[in-house]
This record gives sequence, C-alpha cells and structure tokens, in this order.
Amino acid sequence: MQAAEAILRAQDPASGPLLAGALGIQAWIDGGGMRAPVRTALLRVWRDQGLLRLPWPVIGAAAFRPGVAWEPAEWVPCFLNAVADEADRIGQLATRLEQGWRAARRQGLGQRRDSRAPAALDVLATRTLVSATTLATTLDLSIKSALQILDRFVKQGIAVEVTHRSARRLFGLAGLAPLLAEVQPPRRSVPGRGRGRPPKAVVEALPVEEEDLPAFPVPARMAPLDFDESELQAAMEAADRAISKARTILASG
Repeated sequence: MQAAEAILRAQDPASGPLLAGALGIQAWIDGGGMRAPVRTALLRVWRDQGLLRLPWPVIGAAAFRPGVAWEPAEWVPCFLNAVADEADRIGQLATRLEQGWRAARRQGLGQRRDSRAPAALDVLATRTLVSATTLATTLDLSIKSALQILDRFVKQGIAVEVTHRSARRLFGLAGLAPLLAEVQPPRRSVPGRGRGRPPKAVVEALPVEEEDLPAFPVPARMAPLDFDESELQAAMEAADRAISKARTILASG
C-alpha cells in the first residue's frame, strides 16, 4: 500500500487529483501491482489532497470490469465517469440517510427529557442497521431496555425490522426501507437428513408403454389352487348365530 501510495503521489500535481489518480493507477498496475492496495492508497491520497472528507468507496470499480479498454485515452475517461457515478450514488445515499433521520426525529417528538430514544435514533441513522446488543453497548443500556426502544420504534412506524426472527434481530430507520436488504430467515433442518448431507435426488419414474413389457409365463406355483371353503363357511355361519343370540339376550335383559 505504501508503494502504491508513493506512485500516486509521484504523478504531476498540475493535472489535478482525479486525472493524477487515474494515471497513477495505470502506472501501478502496469508495473505488476495488485488492485486492492492501490485502491486503498488512492482514498488516502485523495483525503490528503482535500478531494474527500471521509474514505468513501469512490474507486471507479466499473472501470475494472472485463472488456474495458486499457489504453489511457479510453480507460481514463471510463475511470473518471465511474468515479462520478459512484460519487453521485453516495450523495443520494447521504441525502436519504439525512432525510430518514430528520423524519424519525420529528416522529419521536414528545419523549421524556431523560428518554434515550433521541440518542437511539441518532445511532440508527449513523449505523443504518442496529441490533439491540449494539444499541445497548453504544448507549450504556441493558439489552432488554434497548430492545424495548427498538420495538416501540417499530410500532410507531419509525423503524423497521429486517430479520423477522427471534434472535439476532436487526433494525433500521423506516425512511431507509428501500435501501435495506431483507435478511432471509435461517434455514431449518430437514427431518431425517443427517447434518451436512445434501438432499437426496428425486428420480421420477419414466412412463413405460404396456407393449414394451415382456410377457412372462406364470410359474406353476402361482397357478390357482383348489380350496375347500365349506368348513370356513360353516364357521362363519356359527359366528353369526352366536352374535345374534348374544344380541337377543342383551336386549331382553
């Protein structure tokens, strides 16, 4: 990272921080350097030069996609356009964050003077997604109290829950709901399946035409047998008579 930063700072300052950064990246990569260190170094140099106040991820990532020409006359404009797009998206995100925070503060008016709700709203605005444990640690509260504040925010429409599960719940400001990805619930184990085993493949039976079935002769042992049913019939008649007699005795008693 220090070597990449040195190459970036060695570029002609008269060309400006943006163009010098693009040319410095090309010089670094052409010399066999990796992308990750030069991206981090670029943010440090731009902060020192006053271009960025915070280490926002403005690195022109779209200019590194496959198929982008590497010639300076084509790549540098592509890089600068990518940086401009990233800066625009970050500006829009910052505006949404501020609007969501202000709307939440307006909805939270009327709290007691000693209420920690306003501070909790500030934490939600700065961290985007917050758990009860994080809120409790930040505001020096018990986890139970922090969870009560977050649940009250959800009921008031100030915050939304994105996890929808009993443990490790995450909350964010309602004004930022379109920016919050819904967290999928944990996968439950399938009964009868061992841990780590993949599901068994389901093999569908192929239809077989009747004409394709071979005709096997019936073995001699499968031939119909002669059976004398007279004794079975006599036993069934005797059982019927006994049941009828029992019903008569029970009815007369």
